[in-house]
Amino acid sequence: MSALALAPRPAAPTPPAHRWFRDVIAAERSALDAFLAELPEAGIAEIVDLLAAQERPIVCLGMGKSGLIAAKLAATLSSLGTPAFVLNAGEAAHGDLGAVQTGNVVILFSNSGATEEIVRILPLLKSRDCKLVGIIGRGDSPLARAVDHLIAAHVEAEADHIGMAPTSSTTLSMAIGDALAVAVSRARNFTREDFLRHHPAGLLGRQMIPVRTLMRQGEDLPVVLPSASVAELLAVMSGHRMGAACVIDHDAKLIGLVTDGDIRRHLQARKDLYTIVAHEVMQPKPRVVGADATLGDVLLGLGQTPGILVLPVVDPDGRLQGMLHANDLLQR
Repeated sequence: MSALALAPRPAAPTPPAHRWFRDVIAAERSALDAFLAELPEAGIAEIVDLLAAQERPIVCLGMGKSGLIAAKLAATLSSLGTPAFVLNAGEAAHGDLGAVQTGNVVILFSNSGATEEIVRILPLLKSRDCKLVGIIGRGDSPLARAVDHLIAAHVEAEADHIGMAPTSSTTLSMAIGDALAVAVSRARNFTREDFLRHHPAGLLGRQMIPVRTLMRQGEDLPVVLPSASVAELLAVMSGHRMGAACVIDHDAKLIGLVTDGDIRRHLQARKDLYTIVAHEVMQPKPRVVGADATLGDVLLGLGQTPGILVLPVVDPDGRLQGMLHANDLLQR
């Protein structure tokens, strides 16, 4: 065989489109890293405290691409428990400024810091004693000098091939808005339950469904006493088709859980199932859920403990109230 035949094949060249794609992501990531490296702690904390203390809705103001980012911030703030609305800078001078009340906090987005539509209404905002927070690309600009609190969102270059399309700058502004919204939400002690109450529709809303309305209960529950034989146990499990049975005492307190897998493991260990009872086969401390929990609580718990298909539902005293099966949850 010739030496030529043994030579490794040269690697296939990376397609240009793939490189272009990666270059944009890398450039935007670099813009975020550069911002973080120079982030002042005191100034950000002061802005978060200001926003968290507001009782009136926060006004998010921008124009063009910055207006879209302002709309995203308003939506995220509201979603995380801080009322906010977006104001189009162009429409503000034609009547929409009436939505701004005395003392409102206004968050301004502008990459150039000289957006004409915002500069035009700046005196009117100041006349209403509005607190102005600027997320602005140029620190030496008219808007940067006019605001009460400035977050300098400067980028060295945009990520597009001609260096002109809002890319790195909009990504940075969007990230700053998200960071503000989350920090303010945490300062206001906004919880997961609060978030779900703000999202009654769709998958998020369904997570607020009470466990009580989903669980199997009463005669639909596969239950046995600790002294039940394996034959009785199998009959109960087969009759209720949950692949498991709860072991309870005479006060209906949950003692343990037996699954199909528990019985199979005893068979594989060559144990004599005819001489043992439910108490010897059961899991003594199964994972349970409270009767006042929601579907979201259950899904969160199952995500942390994969492989569980059945959950007993108990009251604060440990008495069995019902059972949940994964199939019941999937239907929701």
